[in-house]
Amino acid sequence: MAVTAYPGASVQAQVIPPVETEVVKEAPVVRKLALSGTVTSPHASPISTSVEGLVSAVHFDSGAHVQQGDLLLELDAELEEAAYAQAEAQAAQAAAEVNDAKRRLGIAESLAKRDYGPQNEVEARQAEVEIDSATLESFKAEQKRRLAVLERHKLPAPYEGVISQRMAEVGQWVEPGTAVFELVAMRDFRVDVPVPQQYYARLRDGAEVAIEIDALPGETVPAKIGALIPVSDPDARTFTLRVLPTRDDIPITPGMSARVLINLDTGKHDVAVNRDALIRYPDGRITVWVLKDQDGDKASVTERRVQIGLAFDGYVQVLSGVKEGERIVVRGNESLREGQTVRIAEARG
Repeated sequence: MAVTAYPGASVQAQVIPPVETEVVKEAPVVRKLALSGTVTSPHASPISTSVEGLVSAVHFDSGAHVQQGDLLLELDAELEEAAYAQAEAQAAQAAAEVNDAKRRLGIAESLAKRDYGPQNEVEARQAEVEIDSATLESFKAEQKRRLAVLERHKLPAPYEGVISQRMAEVGQWVEPGTAVFELVAMRDFRVDVPVPQQYYARLRDGAEVAIEIDALPGETVPAKIGALIPVSDPDARTFTLRVLPTRDDIPITPGMSARVLINLDTGKHDVAVNRDALIRYPDGRITVWVLKDQDGDKASVTERRVQIGLAFDGYVQVLSGVKEGERIVVRGNESLREGQTVRIAEARG
């Protein structure tokens, strides 16, 4: 009976699978925290007038984007305009009286020099100049005060932002401190997140942070720590961490939910392996394939069970199972067999 030989079968049996490997090294162990926070604005405040009055004009509504200095609202200023005009006229009259007093003083001084007039006349004219000058300064101060009050009948935007709420209507009487708008700055956003108090000291010394915005799934935004606010919530035992995105082109708005990812240095060094090297089994076992008997770009592999700890930056802390300096498989480890020969296609580290 003839046995048919299939050339491909012997070739298949001799195929040596290529693998990528990496040397096991010690690394600083980092604890990763993922905490929920909220996008906030550096400026979000009620805007009010500093004088009382009747609203005569409202120039923007809720949702409007305004620039710093844009005129938001005006109060009826008819009486203040009249008061300012009166103060202006009084100041002008006082200035004329000062000029006239100086003219009379000049005449008196000229006559006194030629002995045509008494010296006490000069002194009297000098006193008139001083009195009229003081009166002029008083009227100028009143004119300045009236102008300031008049200008306060117009409410400009204190910063660029979006009006989140308008609370004033034409014809409404408002008092100083009465909120007429809510204005929210739409730049320099930050994320405020409550952090358990046991991490305060570690964060104070600095940490790597990033932000994930729920409205931008799959995108991680680089960030930095802006402030640690030590006033804690005594009930929750937390303090506030303020995180600042390092990009300004993110389509976010105050009130959005976010996650802050924090890498905390534990102060420990331990063996760490690439997470791709780990083989996880349904029964909970975790193993890696370790190279042995390496000869050039060939080696055999053995499966070794490991106990893992913290995961960070694509690596996983290994508490037992492998040692520093051993070489493990990080790619091509999906279907290896005990003692199988492999070809090292790429060696890292």
